[in-house]
Amino acid sequence: MSEEKTAAEQQFVEAYHMPEGMARHEALERAARTADGVDHLPLGVSCRIALIRSAYDLGRYDLMLAPFAWCGAAEKRDATAFDEWETHSFDWAHKWIVSGLIADPRFTLEQVRSVITQLGERYQSHGYSMQPVYGARAQLAEHIGDEEGYRDHFARYLAMDRGPMSDCEACVVEDQAGHLIRQGRYAEAVAHAEHQLEKDTGCATQPQGILTTLTPAFVALGDLDRARQAHVVAHRLVRDDQYGGYVDDHLVFCATSGNVQRGIDLLHRQVHRVHHSPSPSQEMHFAAGAAALLSRVDKHQDFVVPRDGQMEILSAPKLRELLEAKALEIAERFDRRNGTDAVSRRIRAKLTADDTPHVPLAVPVPAVVAPEPEEEPTPVADPVELAHDLNRAFDHGDFITGMRLLRSLPRDLDPLLPEGLAARVAARRALAARQSPLHEEHTTALDELDAAVARLAAAGEHDFANRYRSRGTAMRAEQVGVEAALAEARECVAEADRAGTPYTRVLTRLVVVDLLGELDATDERGGLVREALALAEADVPELVSRVRCDVAQHLASIGELDEASAVVADVLAGEPMPGVRFDALRLRLKIETVLGLPAALETAEEFVAAFNTPRGPWTAEAHRQRVASIDRLEVEDRQFEQLREAISVGHELGVPEDVAHACYTLAGGYLKTGRFVEAAEALEEAVRVIESHDVRDDIEVPVRYRLAQACSRLDENEAARTHLETALPLIPEEEPWRRALAYDLLGGVLRRLDRASAGARAYADAAQQWERVPDPAEAAGSWVESAAALPDDERDRCGAALDAAERLLPAMDNEDHRTHLSARIAAIRAFLHFQAGEYAEALERNGVAEELAARLGDVDWQSFLAQRGARFLLQSGDAVNAEAEARRAAGLLAENAPLQIVGDTANVLEEVLRALDKPVTGDPVLRALNARLQD
Repeated sequence: MSEEKTAAEQQFVEAYHMPEGMARHEALERAARTADGVDHLPLGVSCRIALIRSAYDLGRYDLMLAPFAWCGAAEKRDATAFDEWETHSFDWAHKWIVSGLIADPRFTLEQVRSVITQLGERYQSHGYSMQPVYGARAQLAEHIGDEEGYRDHFARYLAMDRGPMSDCEACVVEDQAGHLIRQGRYAEAVAHAEHQLEKDTGCATQPQGILTTLTPAFVALGDLDRARQAHVVAHRLVRDDQYGGYVDDHLVFCATSGNVQRGIDLLHRQVHRVHHSPSPSQEMHFAAGAAALLSRVDKHQDFVVPRDGQMEILSAPKLRELLEAKALEIAERFDRRNGTDAVSRRIRAKLTADDTPHVPLAVPVPAVVAPEPEEEPTPVADPVELAHDLNRAFDHGDFITGMRLLRSLPRDLDPLLPEGLAARVAARRALAARQSPLHEEHTTALDELDAAVARLAAAGEHDFANRYRSRGTAMRAEQVGVEAALAEARECVAEADRAGTPYTRVLTRLVVVDLLGELDATDERGGLVREALALAEADVPELVSRVRCDVAQHLASIGELDEASAVVADVLAGEPMPGVRFDALRLRLKIETVLGLPAALETAEEFVAAFNTPRGPWTAEAHRQRVASIDRLEVEDRQFEQLREAISVGHELGVPEDVAHACYTLAGGYLKTGRFVEAAEALEEAVRVIESHDVRDDIEVPVRYRLAQACSRLDENEAARTHLETALPLIPEEEPWRRALAYDLLGGVLRRLDRASAGARAYADAAQQWERVPDPAEAAGSWVESAAALPDDERDRCGAALDAAERLLPAMDNEDHRTHLSARIAAIRAFLHFQAGEYAEALERNGVAEELAARLGDVDWQSFLAQRGARFLLQSGDAVNAEAEARRAAGLLAENAPLQIVGDTANVLEEVLRALDKPVTGDPVLRALNARLQD
C-alpha cells in the first residue's frame, strides 16, 4: 500500500475517534475527500458510512444525503468495497433516509414515496423482512393524516415477521404504544409496553422513547405516580441531548402537569434549538412544545437565546410569540406539501393543550406562596392599644398572635406611640427579625435591639431595657462568642435581682440557662433553672410551664430522658400557650428520636400540624426537626410526602439550608428503594440551592458524596467525578474516615472513566486515610483496589500496593474478609508473574487464590481462576495440562454462572483443542458451553 493511502487511513482513524459533533463530521468529510484523492475506494466507503452515522447522531438528515448517494454509486461500481458491516449499515441507512425526507417539507411526496419504493425493492431483493417497509409507509400515512392508510400499513407492520433490518423490539413496542394512545386506548398501551421496560435493549433511544410515549397514558389513567416516574427517568436521558427528539413532549408535560419551573429549566438547557434545530420537523415540534410552556410562564421571565454567534435576550411573551409563529409556519409548509391540514391540526392541539392533574415530581419546585387564610381585620385606628396587645401576647407565650399583631402595626405609626411603648415595639421587631434565615439581617436586628434598649433606658423603662438586653445576648453570642455574651447575661441577672420585676428575674435566668447549654455547664445550669422555677411558681404563674420546659431540657441534657419525658407530658397535658407547646413538642420529638421510638413520627406529625399555619419561622423549625428525626430514625423511605412538604416549605419561607437538608434526606429514601434517578434529582436540587445561596454549612459534603453515589449508579461517571473532586477539599483533615470514603468512591469512578492510573492513586489515598482512622480492614481493601486498578505496565506500583495490603492482614478481625483479600492479592500476583513470563510462579499463586476462593465457597470465582490457570498453562506451552485444567474449570461452573466466565472457559478450551489439533465442533464439553451462551 502506498504511503498516501496509509496516511489517508490514519486521517480517517483520527477523525473517527473524535468526540461526537460537527467538528468530527467535518473531519470525516476531509478524510473522505483524501480517500477519493488517492483512489482508495474501500476507505472512501468507510468514510461515507461513518458520515451517514454521524449525520444521524447529529439529527441532520440533510447531511446524510450526499454520502448516501455516493455509497449507492460506489456499490454499483464495486460492491466488494463494502465489508459485511458496511453493507449492513448502508442497508439500514435506507430507513433513515425515508425518515429524513418525511421530516423536511422541501422534499415532495413523490420523492418520499420513491425512496420508500426503493427501500421495498432493496429489502425484497436482499431477502429481508418487509416489516420496516410497512413501517415507513405507516409513518408517511400518519404524517399526512391518511388514517385509513395508516391503520392498514401499521397492521401489516405488526403482522410481519421481524428481520435483520427491523428496528429493535423496544422501538417497535414504542410505536405500538403510540398507536394505541392515539386511539385513546391508554390501558392497552400501558399493558402492552410496560414489560419492555424491564429489558436492557442497548438501544440509544430506549427506554426514554417508551417512557415518554407512556407518560400521557399514565396521566390519562390517573396513575400520577407512574407518570412521575416515567417522566423523571426519561427526562434525565434527554435533557442534555443536543440533537435528539422527545424534548417537546417533556416541555408539554411540564407545562400541563403543574411543573412549569422544571419546564423552564429544560428550556434553558435546550434553548439553542430556537434557531438551530437539526430538522424542520424537530424545529416545529420543539417550537410548539416550548410555546405551550411559555404560555404559562411569568411575563417577566427572560431567556438568553443564541443566534448566529450572538446572544439575544427575549422575554417569555416575545419568545412565545416567535416560537408559536415558527411552529405554525413550518406546519403550513408541511401541509402545502402534503395537501392536507393534518400537521397544522396537531401543532395547534399542542399549542392549546389543556392542563392535567398536577403530577408531583421527585423534588417539589419552589411553590408560589399561598395567601394566608383571611383573618378578622385588625383595627389600626388605635395603635397604642394594638401595641399593648401584641406585647401582651408575646409576654404570655402566644407568639403567633403576637407576630400577627406586630405585622399589622406599620412602622410609620410608631411615632404615635408613647416613647417607652414604641421602644418595646422596636425591640419586638428586632427579635422577630432575628428569625430571618439571612445572616446580615441578624446583624441589623442586633443593632436595632441595642437601639431599642437604649431608648427604653432613656424613657425610664429600666426593667424592660434589662429584659431586652438579656434577650440580645443570645444574638450577641454569634458575634463575640458565648463566653463574652454569658458575662453580659449574668450582669442582666444581677440587675434584675437588684431592681427588676419577678418576670424579668425569671427571664434573665432562662437566657443564661440557654447560653450555658452551649458550654456544657450542667451543674450551674441545673441550679439556675431550679431558681427560675421557684421564682415562677411564687410570683409569675404564666411562666411556670415555660420554665418547666427548660427543666425538661436540662434533664434531657444530663441523660435523664425518662424524667424529661414525664415533665414534657405534664406540660402538654395542661393545654399550654403556643410558645410553650412549641418548645414542649420540639423537646419531646428530640427525646423520642434519640430513643429510637416509633412514636417520634407521630409527635413530628403533631408538631408540624400545630405550627404549619399561619406560616412563620416556627413553621420552618417544625419541618426542620421532623426532617432531622426522619433522617436519624432512618425511615426516609417511608416518609416521602413529609420530606417533599419540607422542601416546599423551605422554598416558600426562604430557608435554603432546610431545603438542602430535606433534599438530602429525601434522596436517601429514593436510594433505599432503588429510585436512583429521583435520588440524583433531589440531590441536584440541593446542590443548586447550596450554590445559589452560598450555603456552606456541613451539608455540602454529604450532598455531593451521595450525589456522586447516585450518578455512579446511573453511569454518569463524569458528573460523579466532578462532585467528588468538589467535595474532597471541603472535608477537614481531621476527618480521615470521610476523606477515605470519598477517595474510595472516586477510585471506582475514575476506573470506569478509563483513567486507571488516577483511579489507583485515589484508592491509595483512601488506604492512607483508612490507616489514619485506623481501620486496617478498609485500608487493606483500598490497597488491593489500588493494585487492581493499575495498568499492566505499572508492575512496581502494583506490587507495592499489594505489599501494603499484606502488612495489614494480620490486624484484621474478620476471618472471611481476610481470606477474601488474601485470595485477591494472590490472584493479582499471579497475573503479575504471568505478565513477566514467570509461569511457574503464576500457576502457584493462581492455585493459592483458587484454594482460598473454594474455602470461601465462591464457586464462580473458583471456576474463573481455574480457566485462567488453563490459559497460563497454554501460554507456557503445556497444552496437555491446559486441556485438563480447562475441562476442570468447565466442571466447576455453577448453573447460574455469569456468561462472561462461561464464555471465557469456552474460549480457552477451544484454543487448547486447536493447539492439540483435536476436534472442536464435536467436543461435548465445548458444545455444552456454547449452548449455554446461546440460551
